[in-house]
Amino acid sequence: MQGFGKVLSRVVCTRGVSMVAVAAGLAAFPGAALAQTDESVLADPSAETQAVEQQVQDTPVSAEAPVQEQEAIVVTGSRVARSGFTTPTPVTVVGDEQIQRQGASNIAQVLNEIPAFRAQSSPATTAIFVSNLGASTADLRGLGGNRTLVLIDGRRVVASAVAGGGFTPANTVDLNLVPSSLLQRVEVVTGGASAAYGSDAVAGVTNLIINRDLRGVRSTVQYGMSEEGDNDELLVSLAYGTDFGSDRWRFIVGAEYVNNQGAGDCYTRDWCAESWNTVNNPFVPGSTTERVIAGQPAIIIMPNARTATASLNGLIVGGPLRGTEFNPNGTTFQHDYGVYGSGLFQSGGGDPILPFYQFFPLSAPSERINIFSNLDYDLTDDINVFAQVSYGHVNGTILGASRRDVAPPGSYQIRRDNAFLPDSVREQMVNLNLATLPFGRIWNDLGPQVGDVTRDTFRAVSGFSWDFGGNWNLDGYYQYGQTDYRQRGYNTTVNSRMAFAIDAVRDPGTGQIVCRATLPGPGFNPAAAGCVPLNPFGEGASSSAARDYVTETAQQDTTLKQHVVALTLRGDIVDLWAGPLSFAGGLEYRKDSVSSVTDAISARNDFHTSPGGGIAGGEADLDVKEGFVELALPLARDLPFARSAELNGAIRVTDYSNSGRVETWKIGADWQPVEFIRFRGTRSRDIRAPNLFELYGAPQSSFQTVDDGAAGRLLVPTLLSGNTALQPEVADTWTAGAVVTANLGGAGNFRASVDWFDISLDGAISTLGAQIIRDRCVGGDQALCEFVIRNEAGQLTQIINPQLNLNTLITRGWDVEADYTLPLTSLGIESDDRLNLRVLATFVKDLITVDTSGIAVDRAGQNGSGVSQPSGVPDYTINGFITYQGDPFAAQLQIRHISSGVYNVLNIGPHQDGYDPSLPNSISDNKVGAVTYVNLNAQYTVWERGEQSVEVFGVVNNLFNQDPPKDLPSSFGPTNNVLYDVVGRSYRLGVRFAL
Repeated sequence: MQGFGKVLSRVVCTRGVSMVAVAAGLAAFPGAALAQTDESVLADPSAETQAVEQQVQDTPVSAEAPVQEQEAIVVTGSRVARSGFTTPTPVTVVGDEQIQRQGASNIAQVLNEIPAFRAQSSPATTAIFVSNLGASTADLRGLGGNRTLVLIDGRRVVASAVAGGGFTPANTVDLNLVPSSLLQRVEVVTGGASAAYGSDAVAGVTNLIINRDLRGVRSTVQYGMSEEGDNDELLVSLAYGTDFGSDRWRFIVGAEYVNNQGAGDCYTRDWCAESWNTVNNPFVPGSTTERVIAGQPAIIIMPNARTATASLNGLIVGGPLRGTEFNPNGTTFQHDYGVYGSGLFQSGGGDPILPFYQFFPLSAPSERINIFSNLDYDLTDDINVFAQVSYGHVNGTILGASRRDVAPPGSYQIRRDNAFLPDSVREQMVNLNLATLPFGRIWNDLGPQVGDVTRDTFRAVSGFSWDFGGNWNLDGYYQYGQTDYRQRGYNTTVNSRMAFAIDAVRDPGTGQIVCRATLPGPGFNPAAAGCVPLNPFGEGASSSAARDYVTETAQQDTTLKQHVVALTLRGDIVDLWAGPLSFAGGLEYRKDSVSSVTDAISARNDFHTSPGGGIAGGEADLDVKEGFVELALPLARDLPFARSAELNGAIRVTDYSNSGRVETWKIGADWQPVEFIRFRGTRSRDIRAPNLFELYGAPQSSFQTVDDGAAGRLLVPTLLSGNTALQPEVADTWTAGAVVTANLGGAGNFRASVDWFDISLDGAISTLGAQIIRDRCVGGDQALCEFVIRNEAGQLTQIINPQLNLNTLITRGWDVEADYTLPLTSLGIESDDRLNLRVLATFVKDLITVDTSGIAVDRAGQNGSGVSQPSGVPDYTINGFITYQGDPFAAQLQIRHISSGVYNVLNIGPHQDGYDPSLPNSISDNKVGAVTYVNLNAQYTVWERGEQSVEVFGVVNNLFNQDPPKDLPSSFGPTNNVLYDVVGRSYRLGVRFAL
């Protein structure tokens, strides 16, 4: 692993600031210590440790000291105060020690490795998209990040993401907002929780729990890089906590700085540089059975893919002069179509590289600073007031794509009187009686777009908690949050200006080359004022003045604001035969608003790509009024075959200013017949109302790949937009499972849970995608044909892809977690050390989308993410941990397995039943093999005194440098960056200390 030496050398030689910071920290705090959390707490896969008390964290769990029932506290997934042993809702817990072990720079990196999550929004899925650069969001069940509710200490958080052409849903929370140094744990509810927490909790809840009891100083400095020498990352975090005023005042503050330089583009990795993509194989003209490449299917996935309808120098793409390319000196040559070129791509020949994989990074860079503080004050022994203030700043800059005029083929029609056209070609046009030439071009000489995003999020929360009348409690809070989002797209080409500049002619009066639209006559256009003629024939042939004229800066400034006021009352109403009847109820008011300003060119959708987006009309808002009641009824206790039994129910009434009143509810059951096993189940009705971007999002231009029959595969301009007619989504959710807990005496402790989930979401708000809209229109769905725009020749020129209430979105499957802790004393070794084995797995039976035509597509088992198409989820994902916890040394081996599957469920490959090369959806290879990743981390305590210590640690991710599948073309490149590691083996080294 020569990269390990690289990272050591880089830390010492080129990152002196890191070592200086470490040395300064150790010199300033000679008694530094690293806080430890009991491994059994964060390894517990069951609901028993959803609400872990500090005394459990500080007391190792062993065979001789089993976990005792804890005092009643509030557990994520329910508002009723209870112990963590009796909730019917499945909850997965990730403790701070696991976050530290993995050397994660944000919680999203850890959560995305939980099988129930899909890493749809991450640095590796930014690709060419500028919008929401640097954001990391939570996406449970593959239902979309906007259906996972993110909370901090059970309270709502202002959104960070805006609408755009990327894969990050608008109005979602950026998980980068909380410094990892202040996280105590993360609780994940993997089921509907709208009745408890309101809208957006359709797939579940991710609750970030802050360590408000931190005392002293905690700090981490770490540096990492990839085996290839890129993706450098520096992290420095510092947290401090204290109490004063006779312990009535408690204060914590944490700050974190992370600077990730990002990875290189596709051509920095050998597997990616092979540039696999899809090549069309149409029927021989006049035949419906014989294809051009005999015996092969309609779609062939091939290496060395190149563009066949455009080139770096400019290419005539149709007619008798098809294949003519231009040199900058005015000469021409014949384009090399390689093995075969039809439609958008060819294999071999052509330009040296594929422009669709060029420039943009495999993993996007970003720099962020986060500050979070909390102040508690006990007014009395029963009344506590608090205030939280946080600020997050994220900035990212990436190279996007160059302009690629590849489709529709020949979208530029070069006229015979074009002043830059070589005379030899003009003579051929005269001889052939051609008035125009269809022309395609890759504009690398104009350069790629440079995207820059800055996001500043401010959040202030103030509230109180009042214990009164026995175990009754009243708490409330007010939150104000604001996100200021700034997006710039430098060097972005303007469509109208390109058309004006390329259509250059000789001024009959002066003989000078001018833009036709500036001359008096029928072609005159006042919008062409200032036009500078552009020579499109040959790379680098255009002048700098022309390049400046056709490019501008796309601009967007958006502000999101949120006000929340909430009041919750909880307590026990009456003692019954099996325990108290517990109650929780509350009221909440929320107001969300968005305002945006974009440049004039973006407003009229005249940029080629990544325009500034925003809200139609410039601003919009909505307010929500809610009230809820929840009850927990004990049914039995300490009876034969009923050690405990309970029913839990909740109902919430919500009134939206834009879509009216809705009701949500939940009922849950929990039954523990004997000590070692417990059964649980829930049934809930959940909702998600359309957010402001889905309702009022201004139209934005993008491009999506569409297979259009005989025309082949095209890159079609696609217009994304909001829809004011949207209605709330309604989900019916079932969960049912069992939890086994076994105290094996000297052989340790074993815990396991198995839970079935079934979520059916009616009226799901989403976009169909350009391909489905085109296919359904061709199939006779006239309602969708209004979104398909064709020119007089029948060519696809645009598809409108609005937000719609789709019929149904369904997901079903199993979550499995198992945990076994083995003290080394059981092996005859005199030691307090222990081994821990933990496994988390999700088996997905269905991930079905039913569109407005009633046609169902099941993307369970789809490991690919076709270009501009929804990503699926594997049949199953397993994440296992083998942990050795010792003193002074600890280590962990992590194994992540992704099952085999198919590239695209809409295609049929040779390994599938029903395969026939004559089918329009036949593909040469639709099979994706299983992939396993191995990560290793270790920690060593180099100095310790009492509770104080200094720890050094190291992490190796993708230990065996496993390449991703390289023949799964997507919007990100030749693989699916959502599922697979595209960076390769990487290393992190660091030090932690405490005082």
